Amino acid sequence: MYKPITIKDIAKTLNISVSTVSKALNDHPNIGATTKERVLALAAKLDYTPNKTAIQFKQQKTFTLGIIIPTLLDHFYTIAVNGFEKIASQAKYNVLIGQSHESLRREKELVSVMHGNRIDGLLIAISKETDHTDHLRKLKRSGIPVVCLARKPVNETFSCVSSDVYRAARDAVSLFISRGHQRIGFINGPSHWATSRDRFLGYRDGLLQHKIAFDQQLVEESDLGTANNQQAVKRLMRLPSPPTAILLFKDYLMLDVMSCLRKEFPAQYPNMDLIGYGALPLFSHFEKPPLASLKEQPFEIGERAGSLLLEMVQHPQQEFNPQLISLPCKLHYF
Repeated sequence: MYKPITIKDIAKTLNISVSTVSKALNDHPNIGATTKERVLALAAKLDYTPNKTAIQFKQQKTFTLGIIIPTLLDHFYTIAVNGFEKIASQAKYNVLIGQSHESLRREKELVSVMHGNRIDGLLIAISKETDHTDHLRKLKRSGIPVVCLARKPVNETFSCVSSDVYRAARDAVSLFISRGHQRIGFINGPSHWATSRDRFLGYRDGLLQHKIAFDQQLVEESDLGTANNQQAVKRLMRLPSPPTAILLFKDYLMLDVMSCLRKEFPAQYPNMDLIGYGALPLFSHFEKPPLASLKEQPFEIGERAGSLLLEMVQHPQQEFNPQLISLPCKLHYF
């Protein structure tokens, strides 16, 4: 049976100590150039491969980070993962990726699996069903840092990197008003997300800034499923005085809204102005694209979240206060 080459074998062959071999392989400054060359040459000749498991056990790290997102089909999260992987790779960390598919049960399973594999830190965009965070707080208690990506539970003390959706919502409302709209609807995401709360506050404050009274009837909440999205827009359009413009939680929701408006409200659809979040490239190919979309920075969000998580991982004895980092959005016209 083949027996892997160890640093003990190299030390015995060269008649030097195991610690000297270890230092030479790790380019320690106290080891002379000649000794380093001898060690490296023999290691290459013998196809020596470091025992990562032993190294990780000694350092009490696996050099693996986890990331859980709702789905890779959403281009925001795909791009954010790329930004996160870039930062992790530069620090020589591996990345485990899991998709919750918007299921709290699946999210908990993934957290448990990653915990069992002893990840060093977790980046997570919580699912639409995640209304409590016991599973995430359990990770924190066991010494595994957690950073939220894009979606943050309301009133939780996790650091989060997301878009500045509050200011973006105000910008969208201002654009609607500049085009003469007074009845502006809003379809929001789940209310237990901080990002939904911030979008709502931006929408409301945008109206008040322009001295337009806030009307609760013009606000709907959706779980972001197609059926729920279409029910929300139908409720808005069946009001005695329906909206002439609608701000939407995200562009994928806008796709459902556009489809429903085209089929169910063909008379109003041509004059309806819509703005979402995400700036999906496919809208530029539509015969009637939406008015605009709020372009986020998912790659940069992934990078910033990765850097923040690594800082927490690499300084386990340091006390970190929760940070809320928001990157600006920009109105994008199609």
